[in-house]
Amino acid sequence: MANLSKKKREEMISFLDSIRSQHSDDESMIAINQIQKELTSKKYGLVWEEHDEEVFTMMNHSIPVFSEEYDREIIMDESFPYNFILEGDNLHSLTLLEKTLRHQIDVIYIDPPYNTGAKDWKYNNDYVDKVDTYRHSKWLSMMSARMKIASTLLKDDGVFICAIDENELGTTLLLIEDIFGPGYTADPIAVVHNPRGVQGDNFSYVNEYAIFVYRKGYKVIGERIVEEEEIDWSPLRNWGSESERSDARNCFYPVYVKDGKIVGFGDVTPNEIHPKQTEFDAETGVYSVYPIDVKGVERKWRYARQTVENIWHLLRAKETKTGYDIELGKNYAPYKTVWTDKKYDANEYGTQLIGSMIPNNEFTFPKSVYNVYDCLYAVLRDRKNAIVLDYFAGSGTTGHALLMLNKNMNANHRFILCTNNDVGEAREKEFIKKVGKIEENPTGWQDWRHLHGIASSVTYPRIKSAIKGFVHSKDFKNILFQKKLTPAVLKNMSKTLKDVDAVIAKYKNDYDDVKMDIDGQTLVVLGVSKKGKNIDGIPANLKYYTTEFVEKESEELTDELLDHVVEMIQVQYGVKVDGQRFVLILSDEDMDSFEERYEENDEIEAVFVSQDVLLTTKQEEILNSLNTYTIPDCYFDFELREVGEIW
Repeated sequence: MANLSKKKREEMISFLDSIRSQHSDDESMIAINQIQKELTSKKYGLVWEEHDEEVFTMMNHSIPVFSEEYDREIIMDESFPYNFILEGDNLHSLTLLEKTLRHQIDVIYIDPPYNTGAKDWKYNNDYVDKVDTYRHSKWLSMMSARMKIASTLLKDDGVFICAIDENELGTTLLLIEDIFGPGYTADPIAVVHNPRGVQGDNFSYVNEYAIFVYRKGYKVIGERIVEEEEIDWSPLRNWGSESERSDARNCFYPVYVKDGKIVGFGDVTPNEIHPKQTEFDAETGVYSVYPIDVKGVERKWRYARQTVENIWHLLRAKETKTGYDIELGKNYAPYKTVWTDKKYDANEYGTQLIGSMIPNNEFTFPKSVYNVYDCLYAVLRDRKNAIVLDYFAGSGTTGHALLMLNKNMNANHRFILCTNNDVGEAREKEFIKKVGKIEENPTGWQDWRHLHGIASSVTYPRIKSAIKGFVHSKDFKNILFQKKLTPAVLKNMSKTLKDVDAVIAKYKNDYDDVKMDIDGQTLVVLGVSKKGKNIDGIPANLKYYTTEFVEKESEELTDELLDHVVEMIQVQYGVKVDGQRFVLILSDEDMDSFEERYEENDEIEAVFVSQDVLLTTKQEEILNSLNTYTIPDCYFDFELREVGEIW
């Protein structure tokens, strides 16, 4: 069958060729070539009306950099790696992460705006609503720019996970195929997160989706632990070819059973002894079970005597007419494509949980922490020291889930959360009413929020509470306000009482063991409440960066960029450059100073050295004896070449 579209395009191109022969002036040629380019451009797959994004175009004249907010640093144990919260537009954060963590991320989990038209996300400083004709194309333009960078951050065996609902499920799958290409698989998993349902025109929506994206040919998703009723039982006794006693003599030994339970294992049975399938010791009440089939053939167990105790917990004794058989249960299975569990309820384990951790927050539609936990666990179960990125951090659920996973698995994974601190149109209007208009620039909300000291985001206080501990209760407001700790009182306290000890002293009778941490206008109450359940913290280290900008036309561009190299090193290696354990050397003077005192420092773990430092023979010997890393050109090399600072 003829491809009519292709035929029509060929006819139009032929027509353009005839026009081209008649009009050879520059203006006509440019127009004709542009039309031909559009005609021959991609016609299959996801095609949308692309939009320019101000936060992207501003990088034409400004270079984003990370700047640390030291008062938000949390150090619980210096031996732990550092986690990071990056505040600013996630496009700028991703641009910087591409310079530091290219092909180093194990898991990227995102929960982007679902584009429901509820005015909960912005494009070019305006909230997008249902009547916006370009709602879907704006969303795709926003997602595409970020997903392209994110795809370069993943390891070869890395996994990209995107949470989404029915509003953009189809477009997201097409976008993933467009960006990751045919070498990747995208599996959409349905997660029942709202069993009560949200009524649509014809259906009640109870689920959303988690799309798992991974490179074909890689086994990256582990297997789930199944419930007891799902366990697949099979004989521990081997069968078929090469299954007899003579095929593996150390696989013939007794399994001891008492009162229907396996209580131990005997030694390998000597060749000259030929027992019955089940033998009973009346004195001890113990059965000895051997791998002998119903025909009396002496076979072997599937595990040798020296390894069988490793799977003891997977075995059971099954009673028969003549004694017992031993069965092996497979307590794991591939993940299914529909996840149903009460713990995925976004209300109880999302909204209510955050309400306990951060009183009076107004964050809408947080994920259940167990929803995210299980997504991460499916990938990270057998990994060590992984890096997890979430560039739509929202309420910080990904960071909280990873802290829980670290605790349960005794692991040392670390997270990087990117947040822009948007609060939605309704709450932003409330702030504007009180304070005034937001400045007109691509980062207006962030600048305006800082200017007026508005703590809009829940990401940081939630992670802080998860690290240090909090009081969990479904009726937290009653606990908090039972001694007249009203919102007005709390607000006044946050302004007037700077000394935490003074706050504790004033309200020491309200709680058995109260600790109050004032953070702007947010008061987090920790400790053991008389009615609440105390949740212990999960010790971890945290650094907090904001995104700033250096003008490309600055006369001191190189020096200004060098001022932010330390932040790049810290996020790349997950450390704190403290001059003691982790040392930064940017100049010859730094190197000379380090040479003078390095023998006095026995704590050095790593040294980061600029390529511009000229080393003496002795200095080279010193650095060769240590873990030394050369600061890479990729941090700001492209920008400096672009403006002619280096060649």
